[in-house]
Amino acid sequence: MSSAPSVFRAFGRSVALETTGDAFLRDDSHWRLREIYEPALARWRLPKTGHAVDLGAGFGAFALPFALAWPGWRVTCLEPDPKAFEALERNIAEHGLGARIEAQQIAIVPGARGKAPLIRSRKRPAFLSADVAHWQGGGLAEPLPAKPPEWLVDLSADLLKLTAPGHEAAILEAFAEQLPPFLLGESWAEPPPSRLLGTRQTSVYLPFAGSPWRLRRDPGEAHAGLDVVVAMYNSQETIEDCLGSLLQDAPPDQHIWVVNDGSTDDSPARVLDRFGDLPGLTLLDKPNGGCASARNWGRMHSGAAHIAFVDADDAVEPGFYAGLLELARYSGQGAVQGGFRPFRDTPEGRRHERSPDAFDHLPRRQFGAVEVFDLPWPEVVTGQPTIWRRIYRRDMLDARNIWFPEHIRAFDDQIFQILTGYHAGLIPARDGLHYLYRQHAGQDIRQGDERAFYSLEMYRMVLRRAVQEGWSDFGPVATSFFSTLKWSHDGLREDLRADFLRGAAELWTYMRHVWGPGIESAARPQLLPESFAREAARLDKRLHALGDGYVFAFLDGPSLHVDMLRADRAIRERA
Repeated sequence: MSSAPSVFRAFGRSVALETTGDAFLRDDSHWRLREIYEPALARWRLPKTGHAVDLGAGFGAFALPFALAWPGWRVTCLEPDPKAFEALERNIAEHGLGARIEAQQIAIVPGARGKAPLIRSRKRPAFLSADVAHWQGGGLAEPLPAKPPEWLVDLSADLLKLTAPGHEAAILEAFAEQLPPFLLGESWAEPPPSRLLGTRQTSVYLPFAGSPWRLRRDPGEAHAGLDVVVAMYNSQETIEDCLGSLLQDAPPDQHIWVVNDGSTDDSPARVLDRFGDLPGLTLLDKPNGGCASARNWGRMHSGAAHIAFVDADDAVEPGFYAGLLELARYSGQGAVQGGFRPFRDTPEGRRHERSPDAFDHLPRRQFGAVEVFDLPWPEVVTGQPTIWRRIYRRDMLDARNIWFPEHIRAFDDQIFQILTGYHAGLIPARDGLHYLYRQHAGQDIRQGDERAFYSLEMYRMVLRRAVQEGWSDFGPVATSFFSTLKWSHDGLREDLRADFLRGAAELWTYMRHVWGPGIESAARPQLLPESFAREAARLDKRLHALGDGYVFAFLDGPSLHVDMLRADRAIRERA
C-alpha cells in the first residue's frame, strides 16, 4: 500500500514523491536535501552532461529532483530496502523519468557475493547500516542483495552520492584514490581518511554525522596538502632526528621545506646526504635573518592549503601530522592542535617531562575512534606559546595578514600565537598525538638578557592590531601579558629588571587607556614586584588629563624596543 505523496523541494525544483510511510526516512530525506545536497551542489559547477550514482537512494528524494534540475545527466539509483525500492520505482514511473533513471535493488558491501547482511535499526527501521560494534545499539541482521565496492567503481560515475552507513571508507578505498569528479554524502561510524581523496581534483562535501565537521574540497582552492616549514640554523646535532620523525607515518601529501638560515656548521650537508633524494623534501638556502625570517621564507615557497612550523631541534611522534590533518580537513577551522611533551637529552637517552597542558576541564567528544575537544581562543592566548604543535589554514593566515615579525630575533612566536588564536576562534584539539619539544640551555628564552624586552614589543604590536582590527575582547591578552611579564622578569639579569618593569608599566598604562577600566579585571599585577604598580600609577597620573582613547595604542617609548634600550644603557654606562 502506497503512502500519500510528500513534496520535496531542491535544486530549484518541487517534486511530489511517494514515501515508504516511515516518518524518520521522510524527515531525514528532507534534512539531507537542505543541509547536505543543496549546499554541496550550490558550490560546484556541474557539466551539462554526466552520470550520477545515487548509493542509498531511498525512494528518490535526491535522484528525482537532481534529474529534473540537470536534464543532461543520467542517474543510477542503488537501494537495497524492498519497501524503499518499490516506492523509488513508482516515483520514477510517475514522473516519466524511466529513460534517464535506472534503479537497482542493491547495497554496496565489502566482500559481497550476491547477498550480504545489513543491520536494521530497532528504533528507526528504515535505517540500514554495517554491523559496527558499539554503534547502533543493536538491531536485526537482514540479508539483502549486495555487490562489492569494485562493482560500483566499474559504473564510472561522474558524481557519487554516498549513503552507506559504516561502509564509507571501504567503498572509497576501492577507488584507489581515483574518485569521481564529484562526491557528496555523509559518513557515520568512522570518518574516511582524507588520503582517500588522492591527488585528483575531486570536489568533496562529506559531513561527519552528529558533528558540524565535514570533509570538503572545492575546485580552484590551494592544492590539498600539508607544507611543514623547518627553520634550521646550526642544527647539525638534531636535524636528522627532526626530519626523520616528520617522515614517520606522514600524510602522503606532506611536503617538508627545510630553510637553511645561513648555517655555518654541517646542517645543510647532513640534510642532503640523508634526505636529498626524497621528492617530498626541499632544502632552501638564505642568508641568516633569524627564525622569523626563515619561517616566512619557507611559507612563501610553499603553496599547500595547510601549513605547519617546526623547530629544527624538535621532533614529532609518528603520525602526528597525519592525525592533525584529519582534524583540519574535517573541521575546516583556522587551526587545529595536538599535544606536546617537553624532553631533555641525557646520557641515558631522552627524558620526557610533564606537559604543562591543563585542558582536562574541556568536554570531549568522539571523532571516530579518537577523542577530540574544542579549545576556545582565550585558552590559547593565555597559555604557553606553542605554535609548532598546530596546523594552520593558509587562507586564514593570508586573509588576516599574519606573519612572523622579522625585525625581532627572539620571542617571534608570541604575536603569531595570539593573532592566530584570536582569529581561529575555536581550535579543535586532541591529546593522543604529541609534538616533542627539546629543552636545552642554549634557547633564546633562557638567556636572561635584553632579548626578554622583545616580549614588550610583541604586546605593543598586538595592542595596535587589536585596535586596527576592532577586536571585541582584549581581556585574555591582558592576562597573558601579566603571565609573560612574570616569567620574563624572573629570568632576567638583575641589572635589567628595573628597566623591564618600567617598560611593562608604560605599556600597561597604554592598554588601560585604550580599553578603559573594564580591562582591570583581567590584570594580574600581584604577580610582579610593587615597583611595577608604583610606576604604572606615576604614568597614569601624568596621562590622566588626556582621558581614554585608541590613540594610546600608537604611542611608543624607548623601553619597548630592544635596540633603543641597548643604546640608552650604553649611553648611561659611559656617562
